[in-house]
Amino acid sequence: MKIIRVNAPTDEIARAAFTGWRDVPSKDIALIPTPLNGNPAIKAISPFIEKSTDHGTVSALRVSLAHNGDIVAVRLMWQSDKHDKIVDLDEFVDGVAVMFPLTPGASAFTMGSESDPVNAWYWKGNLRTSAFEVVAKGYGTSVRNNPASSNIRCDAEHVGEHWHVVLSRALSIPGGSVVFQPGEETRMAFAVWDGGNRERSGRKSFSGDFVPVEIAP
Repeated sequence: MKIIRVNAPTDEIARAAFTGWRDVPSKDIALIPTPLNGNPAIKAISPFIEKSTDHGTVSALRVSLAHNGDIVAVRLMWQSDKHDKIVDLDEFVDGVAVMFPLTPGASAFTMGSESDPVNAWYWKGNLRTSAFEVVAKGYGTSVRNNPASSNIRCDAEHVGEHWHVVLSRALSIPGGSVVFQPGEETRMAFAVWDGGNRERSGRKSFSGDFVPVEIAP
């Protein structure tokens, strides 16, 4: 995968409907149900979720990646014909996340570890135009970064039966967040929650461990 460089203003590249996305290569990422059964870390957090076997209904995610020298933008598209907002505690919404390792040894399977944390950008369908980022050091340890410093931008639209979501951020910001250096590499992993299937927390589809991503100069 590659984050290509585009000649586009920040306010444009950050939009889901930006016409320039048509010229950015996309890659279809296969998703699988997150393995939960028998995982002691998951069981310690929620025995109910640990026994889940009916999650992970979203099987593919289309990803496009671009930067303009100032921001990096991740465009995510997947099929969803049920995308209601939360009304009560027993209702669920769609969601998507992009995760990055903060050290070379970090694992997407475990959501990082104490010595090898991960950084994730997370969007939920009831937020629409906002998202948040977390740093995690293993299952159940996610801590939200201060919104004032993380500066994650989001734009989302639901067209037909598909979500189109763009998450974007400056290439580099202070604090414990991933840094994007043009000409070098980063790594990414992805997850999708199907609200229509009552998915939340560990009940989701995911792409497996981190894959290398080249950042164009």
